Amino acid sequence: MTEYRAPEQDVVISSRVRLARNYRDIPFAPQMNQDWSGETIRRVNESMKDQQGDYRLVRIAELNKSERNQLVEHHLISYDLLKFEQFSAALISSGETVSIMINEEDHLRIQGLLPGMQLERAADLAFKADDVLGADGNYAFDTQWGYLTSCPTNTGTGMRASTMLHLPALSAAGQVSAVLQTVSKLGLTVRGLYGEGSDAKGNLYQLSNQVTLGRTEEDMVKTLIAATAQLADHERSLRETVREDDSMSMLDKLMRSVGIMGHARLMSSAEFMQRYSDLRLLAAMDIVDASLSEMDQLMMDLQHGSLNVRAGEKMSGQERDVYRAELLRDYIRGIATK
Repeated sequence: MTEYRAPEQDVVISSRVRLARNYRDIPFAPQMNQDWSGETIRRVNESMKDQQGDYRLVRIAELNKSERNQLVEHHLISYDLLKFEQFSAALISSGETVSIMINEEDHLRIQGLLPGMQLERAADLAFKADDVLGADGNYAFDTQWGYLTSCPTNTGTGMRASTMLHLPALSAAGQVSAVLQTVSKLGLTVRGLYGEGSDAKGNLYQLSNQVTLGRTEEDMVKTLIAATAQLADHERSLRETVREDDSMSMLDKLMRSVGIMGHARLMSSAEFMQRYSDLRLLAAMDIVDASLSEMDQLMMDLQHGSLNVRAGEKMSGQERDVYRAELLRDYIRGIATK
């Protein structure tokens, strides 16, 4: 199978750039009410209605719990947006490469999201949407401090850039703590799968900037690109070292995961994430013939909320584990090993 891979996709799962913006004539989040939240949603929807991308408006209060969780699992909204369910909404492009969260901690959280190492393109997507939404010059902006935000840590550029990395070799070598210390000196931080406060499930880590004040957007993106490249190179080096020094043991461990996924009748979310990590490593090293893009999509689709939406009902924990195992068996049957 010939697969198109996004740049650096063997290690870098995705690139995301998020911009925090507020309207100067609407109260910030702590004083938000139903009328003001409705006005914010109206403005965003009106501004983007004629833009390319076929945006759909999603009001959080109109979704059930599973539908809300599915949006989080696909990284289209944050868990924080769910805290303001009566006020919040999201405008999502048809290709799901642009998402505008409305009435989260700030009035707008505009994000561009692309597979692989495509930070500059993701930034371009976010800034194009930002230009449209801020065309009337109505953002809360100070000539000294930059864009004003609810949380001071976002003041300035209001930009958070991040890359999602698959680092199984670094994790196995116990080097993640050392990475944390190193990147912090560059003004970067490492978080789990769903950002701040989340766990690094499946050996997935988010690398992002901490500082938004006193630095340009271009400088922050360049710093993150350089750090991501170094981490990716280190991960690849460790993978090859293990492959050369103990190839049979490594292959045995990873292929056992494939065997389990191909025959299991129950698969919890926690176990699935570890098995997914093993399978993704095999595919990245061209040991199994599988699409990394399809695999990463599957990873999102087999989370709790997404499974409930797919089944059309809210399932019990065991029902989800049975359904996840069934879908996983079907997927594994289509994979060829080398």
